[in-house]
Amino acid sequence: MSERCFIIYLFLILAPFGIDPDTYQALAIIPNYLLVLGALLLWLAFIVLGIIARRYEIVLGEKTDWQFIIFAPTGILCFAVIQLYYCGFGGKMMLPKGGINYLAYGLFLLSGILSLVANVRFYGVTRGR
Repeated sequence: MSERCFIIYLFLILAPFGIDPDTYQALAIIPNYLLVLGALLLWLAFIVLGIIARRYEIVLGEKTDWQFIIFAPTGILCFAVIQLYYCGFGGKMMLPKGGINYLAYGLFLLSGILSLVANVRFYGVTRGR
């Protein structure tokens, strides 16, 4: 057998293509749950900011649009639910292609933009503009 055939044989037959369960858990399962936890914490942070804006409006009587601040991060929560369903419970490493990934990332992006707009408006109210 030639050297080239031997290398191909080693690569195709003897090389392990799968990864062991511990490595899969460290590379796929744990990061997916951490991503969902991070998205939930980010959503909660925006909810707390909306509650602060509501109290600011009650105390100082200035319109803060606190409802918009609380509603804007809903896409982050939807993204976390989709990620948890497909990657956490489904055991996948990534969101499946074909639409659901575009929906999840689109909701996350839209929510991020709306949250930015809401917080810039609240910042403008607190600055006195």
